[in-house]
Amino acid sequence: MDGKLLLDEELRLYDRRFAVCLRIRCQRLLGIHFLRTVNECLFFYGEKNRMTYIEAEAFIKKSYDQVIRLGLSRMEVLLEKLGNPQERLKFIHVAGTNGKGSVCAMTARILQCAGFLTGLFTSPVISDYREQFQVNGEMISKEDFSRLAETVKRACEQMDDPPSEFEKAVALAFLYFNEQHCDFVVLEVGLGGTDDATNVIGTPEVAAIVNIDFDHMGFLGNTLAEIAEKKAGIIKEAGIVVTADQKEEVMTVLQERCAAMHARLLITSDSQIRVREKSLDGQCFDYEKKNGEDRKRMEKITLSLLGDHQYGNAAVVFQIMECLNENGFHISEDAIREGMGSVRWPGRFEVVSKDPLVIIDGAHNPDGIHALRHNLGEYCPDEKFVFITGILKDKDYHEMLLQMLPLADSFVTITPDNPRAMSAKECSDAIRACGFGGEIVVPADTKQAVLVALQMAENKSIGVCAFGSLYSVGTLHALIQDEMKH
Repeated sequence: MDGKLLLDEELRLYDRRFAVCLRIRCQRLLGIHFLRTVNECLFFYGEKNRMTYIEAEAFIKKSYDQVIRLGLSRMEVLLEKLGNPQERLKFIHVAGTNGKGSVCAMTARILQCAGFLTGLFTSPVISDYREQFQVNGEMISKEDFSRLAETVKRACEQMDDPPSEFEKAVALAFLYFNEQHCDFVVLEVGLGGTDDATNVIGTPEVAAIVNIDFDHMGFLGNTLAEIAEKKAGIIKEAGIVVTADQKEEVMTVLQERCAAMHARLLITSDSQIRVREKSLDGQCFDYEKKNGEDRKRMEKITLSLLGDHQYGNAAVVFQIMECLNENGFHISEDAIREGMGSVRWPGRFEVVSKDPLVIIDGAHNPDGIHALRHNLGEYCPDEKFVFITGILKDKDYHEMLLQMLPLADSFVTITPDNPRAMSAKECSDAIRACGFGGEIVVPADTKQAVLVALQMAENKSIGVCAFGSLYSVGTLHALIQDEMKH
């Protein structure tokens, strides 16, 4: 092959990471006087063929069959083609039904405050697609996202069985965190555990399992034991496992899995938390853990996240930090305090406005709804609400709605931005079928729903609470904040 043909072939396979090597080879093949032309070709080729951010996001989000695809075979092939970046990272892997996102957010923030460069991968997206890929609280840049999406795309083009959206996103996250030389990656399971794309990693520094309850039964099973078995799949050989206190049938599964994998199991409890005070501004509590003669105590810890359900999550996080300290990583009490007091996690019993009172909660299954109803009763006793509600068809929406009816003055229904969503009209019909006799409004779109709900609440001097799906949180948050400015 002559020099020009070789140059054309190498330009076709161009990757910016190897541009220097390519220039050297071209110089040897064609002579020093051609180097300027080579540089111009590289610039032209890179600019013309690089995906824009919009194209890159569309590629990652592209789903070939519009269904959830579990299993690790595609992920293993994809990561092999990408050089297995996950093998060079340290993980805190978090599974569970409700609370895993909050645990991830608290864990990542504390590690950052302790001086560790910390990656955070979570799902689903709330506002910006890039929020899934964070290092020390900062989203991946559009430039880095686009560049790494191209790398993932080239690997996918070599595969017979194309990866799903989530698998591509996880692969991109591993590439990014490895490239950034993260000290830790806090990794949230997408669905279940055993067959989730994140479970391609080896034994993590700590595997954490928060509250396990009913959700995604079509994929995980119809009993708590079956669901727990899938979640327990993140427990690896000789690992360290931290779990929230669980129902008996769930705990039995976790204990058996730990025994089989020779893993150490540490059980936390929200009884380790003693509440000092709580309000819509935050909460303050003491933490005490007793282990025989040993006692660990921290007083007057401020937590920026609201809700009684966060006490159990906090206990899990404290145990994670203790495990990391035992393994030689220094996380001081000051870092824990700073992290807990400054953590942010949108859409989880989030007070968007106090006057008028507007709360957004992504609760989307019966257990999450139970926590929401309890928190509304605790923080806003004897209050009724205008509920903005949108739910996915595959959720136990009848049970969810029944729990919220006693606190409802009225409902405004919306359609979440998801193919599995109930329409606003279907949601309205479901509310009525639950026996609700009050006012239900079905607006033309989500923007109109926000305007209607705020006006209804103002007329009756009551609050607004949005719930039902995480897929609505970002849109609602933006619309409500925009309306508050006027």
